[in-house]
Amino acid sequence: MDTDSAYIAFSCGNPFQDCIKPELRDHFKQHKYDWFPRDYNKEVAKFDRRTPGLFKDEWPGDAMVSLSSKTYICYLPDESYRVKVSAKSVQQGRGRNEDVLNPDGFETVVRDRITLQGTNKGFRLSKESKSIIPYTQTKSALSYFYDKRQVLSNGISTIPLNI
Repeated sequence: MDTDSAYIAFSCGNPFQDCIKPELRDHFKQHKYDWFPRDYNKEVAKFDRRTPGLFKDEWPGDAMVSLSSKTYICYLPDESYRVKVSAKSVQQGRGRNEDVLNPDGFETVVRDRITLQGTNKGFRLSKESKSIIPYTQTKSALSYFYDKRQVLSNGISTIPLNI
């Protein structure tokens, strides 16, 4: 399984107490730390955050739009309006591409089935002049196209490719 795309959504505020069926709670308590980091001690919790194979709470949020495994946005649509953005090969920070890398941009791509452009800027070494020169590159920042699965007509659900 590609762990970059293993997202779990819980419908309750305290999932490990409220979402588990009462008859399965003992079984869950017995096997919880086979799947999740230990949380009963701060020292072991720090250690387990770096243990491969465990499901970790990377970022809690109320909303998520995921275009692919490395292109997504998570956010809290409340007064704090915290946002976590991942967009592979698109520059972020210092106001770069924030007109695209926001909840409206991601939602527009899904709703209108379009691709939004972004701009990367930097410096590179010119072979001709052997000097450092600035560059500006326009590229697809958020794309509706998804090559790993077939997107259904609702624009959200997917099925395996028929190959």
